[in-house]
Order: sequence, then C-alpha cells, then structure tokens
Amino acid sequence: MATGSLTVFAAASLSEAFAEIAAEFELENPGVSVALNLAGSQRLRTQLEHGARGDVFASADQRQMDLAQESGVVDGEPVVFATNRLAVIVPKGEPSRRVTDVYDLGDEGIKLAIALPDVPAGKYAREMISSLENVENASDRQLAARIMANVVTLEPNVRGVATKVALGEVDAGVVYVTDVLTNYIQDRVRVIPIPGRSNVVAVYPIAALRESRNPLLAGEFIRFVLSSKGQSILGSHGFGPAANR
Repeated sequence: MATGSLTVFAAASLSEAFAEIAAEFELENPGVSVALNLAGSQRLRTQLEHGARGDVFASADQRQMDLAQESGVVDGEPVVFATNRLAVIVPKGEPSRRVTDVYDLGDEGIKLAIALPDVPAGKYAREMISSLENVENASDRQLAARIMANVVTLEPNVRGVATKVALGEVDAGVVYVTDVLTNYIQDRVRVIPIPGRSNVVAVYPIAALRESRNPLLAGEFIRFVLSSKGQSILGSHGFGPAANR
C-alpha cells in the first residue's frame, strides 16, 4: 500500500478539482498526505527550475510542460489528462451592459482583463482574440488590435482575471469555462459566448518530477487522475476528457 507525503504543483485553474482529487486519493490510501502548490503554470515551472522540490507537475498547457522537460525537471513522458475551453465573463449588473457580445470587447473605453502572455490562459486568450479577427470577422482588420488596446490589467494567473471581473473592477475578462463554475465566481459573473471556431481547446498534461522523494507514490497519483474516478471528478468541475482517451 502506498504511504508517505506528496507535493503536487498544479495550475491555478485546477484548484477545486485537484483539492477533491487529493482528498479522494488520501481516502483510498490511508497514511498518504497530498499537498497542493497552486499557481500559474509558468510560475510553477520557474519554481521547479530554481530548486523547488515536488513530486508531480500538472500544467494548463503543453508549452510549460515542454519547457519543464527541456530543463530536466520532469521524469518520464507527460500525459494529457484533461481539456478546457475559454469563456468571456462580465460582471452581473450594470457594468455588464457595456459588453453584450465578444465584438464589444474592442469598443472604446472597455476595460478588459487577461492573464500575462506567458501564462497559459493569457496565451490562449491572445489566440482567441486573433481568431475573432481572422476567422469570424475578417472584414475588420483592426479588431484584435482594438481589443488588446483595451487590456488594462495582466494577471499572473487566470483566477486573478476572474476575481477582477467578479469585483466589477473591469468590464470583462477571458478565463476558462471551469473558472465560471467556482463558488465565488459563478454568482457574480455572466458568460458572453465565444464563437465556436474561435474558441481554444486548452490541454492539461501531467508528469512526475525528477527530484520526487516518492516516485512510486507520484506514479500512483497520476494513475488516479487518469482513472475513471479521477476523470469523473474533473468532469464534475467542467473539464473535458483528454482527446486521446
């Protein structure tokens, strides 16, 4: 039977899902404790590259996992365990009337929040905004530039974006659909649909870390995430299954 402690570095968007997964994993493995280190994937990777010790890394995009592999902190081959989609959210109430569809994001005076460009959610948001111009509205060659000119804050993780919108500090933000389902956010925001062709599929890879103090337990945790129970928990939090599962 697996025993010991485990430290899991997980993207901020996984906070609620991985808290439940960790609790279930501990229930099934008495004597095991799981600690979660939650932050933007790029920040977690940087921590690991600068000597932080952990056992498992779960990233919100393939890029940060690839960089972690290149720097030698990952052990073995990562596997995609979940997918996600983007959502544009606005505050409920009066401020939300300024943005009624995604094209309003380019209107003069709109205050938009997105994540930093090296944060997966920030990278995905920029891809979506570019696609709105190139795929959905090719006649307006300045749409993406106008939208980006309305960005007034760049957050270090996607939860920072969601909080800014929920507090009414901005007119809109780009987050994951899973963020909308969290307790604090869901009653404070409204979702503006993103055209299907312009939305982005976010992929979430997971891998054991080379400096793990308990590699066997790390492997057991990853297998649990990929198991039917782990996938069911992720699904209950709004995540989609990995494309290759």
